[in-house]
Amino acid sequence: MNQKENKINLENLGQMHPADIADLLRNIDHKERITLFAALDYDMAAQILSELDPQSEYQLLKELSSFKISKLIEKMPPDEAADILADLSSEKQKDVLNLMKTEDSKEVQQLLKYDEESAGGLMTTNFLVLKDNLTASRAIEALRQFAKDVQAQIVYVYVIDSENKFIGVLSVKKLIIATPNMRLAELVNRNTITVDPGLDQEEVARIVSKYNLLAVPVVDKGRNLLGIITVDDVIDVITEEDTEDIYRMAGISHEEIYRQSTFRVVRQRLPWLVATLFGGIIVATLIRNFQTTLQQVIALAFFIPVITGMGGNIGIQSSTITIRGLATGNINLKHIRGVIYREIRQALIMGIVCGLVVGVVAYLFDGNPVLGLVLTVAMFVAILVAALIGVMIPLLFEKINIDPAIASGPFITTANDITGVLIYFLMATWLFNVFN
Repeated sequence: MNQKENKINLENLGQMHPADIADLLRNIDHKERITLFAALDYDMAAQILSELDPQSEYQLLKELSSFKISKLIEKMPPDEAADILADLSSEKQKDVLNLMKTEDSKEVQQLLKYDEESAGGLMTTNFLVLKDNLTASRAIEALRQFAKDVQAQIVYVYVIDSENKFIGVLSVKKLIIATPNMRLAELVNRNTITVDPGLDQEEVARIVSKYNLLAVPVVDKGRNLLGIITVDDVIDVITEEDTEDIYRMAGISHEEIYRQSTFRVVRQRLPWLVATLFGGIIVATLIRNFQTTLQQVIALAFFIPVITGMGGNIGIQSSTITIRGLATGNINLKHIRGVIYREIRQALIMGIVCGLVVGVVAYLFDGNPVLGLVLTVAMFVAILVAALIGVMIPLLFEKINIDPAIASGPFITTANDITGVLIYFLMATWLFNVFN
């Protein structure tokens, strides 16, 4: 990139939204990205860095010096600065903290004490706190001064009592229209939804969604106000958790895609593939043990993929619905029986329809009515069992406090392949013995 091109690009970038610039950087060559990013001022660079996807952010951070990172995160809200630091090695993290202003460094270090996926790790300390004995006019003055010093959008004022204990929130709108001499103690909403700093970020997102909150205070057991979590951070959590669940359902970690070596990635993914491979070997062994039945009716072999494929599809559908329901709170362990009964009813209908269709096709295919009956019954039972596996395994994992997302994908598909083939040949052996 020559000087003229760099100048043109920088002039164009100055008129773009940081999120659009992040998209631009994401789609250009890595060397060009580094050059362009280095030419930005700290304010613009900090805004863009917080908008980048994890892979692009990680690649940029690897190239930046500790000094430049310290200058960038000083321009960021404390929660975003903490997120950036959490992605660095412990040695580089320490270097950056030492280079930061003392006040900023202490604030960020306080946030780094909390688990990254907890309410404490998600919260920001950038908010306005006022005493309840303050008048509305004085509070508006404080609000005006605070707005000059921070870039964050201000929706609520957080009110504490004379002992610095949190008592509630006050919307900016209500504060502005209040009589100037009214005390905040008269205006504050004392029935405020709060969260504990140790609460999992998924549960935080659920609470914000349930109560339609724009921000939620993080309060400890002593009613001390530690921070707030804003709705934009909650949206990021929802996206992150959904992405994480999708990767886990495939037996991989979303972190490995961006940061680990090829051999380490393979080492993490291979166990799932080996488990699936052994599942396939078990299926082959089952087929071998039923070779007498298979030799009697060769056409049975043609429909093995149909049975296993349908079982796998139904199992994945059921597990996906169950996992999503657990994640959103629409399904909980108190209503397990209702969830299972509902899945059984749906599986019965799908089993009857699919069983009849494949049974008729099998009869037309081979002209053997017994083969048609075998396919009908086997498909019906296989779908019923697959649906139960798909719903029961995530519920079981949830019960024993293991992420249900890891129960899907290869695990459930392999389990349904094995049970599907076993059901198919057991039905075939039984029905051919009965009718022959």
